[in-house]
Amino acid sequence: MWAWTVRAAIAALLLLGMPGAVLGAAGDEHGRFGPILFGLAVLVVAAKAGGLIVQRWGQPSVLGELLVGIALGNLLPPLFGQTGIAFVRGNATLFVLAEMGVLILLFDVGLEADLRALVRVGWSSLLVALVGIMVPLLLGWGAAAWLLPDSLTLTHVFVGATLSATSVGITARVLRDLGMVQTREGQIILGAAVMDDILGLVVLAVISGAVAAAATGGPGLSPLAIGGILLRAILFLGITVGVGHLLSQPIVRLAARTGQHGILLVFGLALCFSLAFAAELIGLADIIGAFAAGLMLDPFGEGIRTRKEEATLSELMHPLTSLFVPLFFVLMGIQVHLGSLASPNILTLGAVLILCALAGKLACALGVVGRGVNRLAVGIGMIPRGEVGLIFAGIGASLTLQGEPVLSQGAFSAIVLMVLVTTLLAPVGLRWAFRRSRQSAG
Repeated sequence: MWAWTVRAAIAALLLLGMPGAVLGAAGDEHGRFGPILFGLAVLVVAAKAGGLIVQRWGQPSVLGELLVGIALGNLLPPLFGQTGIAFVRGNATLFVLAEMGVLILLFDVGLEADLRALVRVGWSSLLVALVGIMVPLLLGWGAAAWLLPDSLTLTHVFVGATLSATSVGITARVLRDLGMVQTREGQIILGAAVMDDILGLVVLAVISGAVAAAATGGPGLSPLAIGGILLRAILFLGITVGVGHLLSQPIVRLAARTGQHGILLVFGLALCFSLAFAAELIGLADIIGAFAAGLMLDPFGEGIRTRKEEATLSELMHPLTSLFVPLFFVLMGIQVHLGSLASPNILTLGAVLILCALAGKLACALGVVGRGVNRLAVGIGMIPRGEVGLIFAGIGASLTLQGEPVLSQGAFSAIVLMVLVTTLLAPVGLRWAFRRSRQSAG
């Protein structure tokens, strides 16, 4: 298996490096879609191979997918010429498919979120989540203002927002591996991470809305504009969850009446994409709509299905997530230019953002209420940014203000470096913190 994954990765790298005869020869009518399909096939295989390799090292697959993308974007041009990598880096169709992957990922996160669990873990998770949002946001904002003085204030705020995210998926996997999910620390971390996702999406909605308003000559970060966007985001999430209590079961029963296997997947994806569109219509990010769709259909994370013998909606989505989600992460990696990190300013920015990211989440320990809780483990458990941080960075790179991306190429690369380091450190740090706690107790 190990040898196979290495061969697959090498083959994918070589295929994508083929000259324009394969990817670049799209000039005639017959070659319009062939290069896109070929590029999709190579990117997905390369991403999955990278994910399998890092999983053998005990790391989350998102790291391998991202690293493969960075390798494709930075190692292939000198070896094989620019044509192939330039095609996948700038192809709009591939990015639409990658955006579908983000929506499907957030929809799945919403399906697995249990709102009742958030209530059960109580004040500790809420306070940990609030500290985990505000402290990294302010630290990142300050770091960007210091090291990127020529950038706009909204850029500084957006850099801070990318530091506020927590990857609940990576944290949950590490806690499961350690057998610590049911401990008090594990419950606080998971509850706070889910709240971080919700609060982080609200923060993203506010900042994205401020960018959109400023781009059209609006007030940008004025208190009135922020208040309006915040109210829309809260109402949108609240209404969709409320409607879910009324419509979730009727939707499932309607799907069951059709007698068609997998029809629930069609209904679920239709709702996901529709709410993503609705979110965009009211000035919010589309991923908020996708997340809200998951909460609407399954607010308690029970796993909805049409019949007991049928797979759950989340299980039905596995083939789609396996295809489209890695595509997003490998494309994010391709956008990273390692040459930009050679700049002392950008490299310094990356290092400072890493320090801010670590300090901001370790401060979460201050939010733990009660005695006998391993506060250090709670803080470390909130550190990984993973896929959530990359989604935030990707949105920042796609938004424009005054004709320029909100996140420049250098800032984007520095943020990806921060995501890589925090995602690598969290599993190691959690194992150390729990081992240290057991040794102290013994």
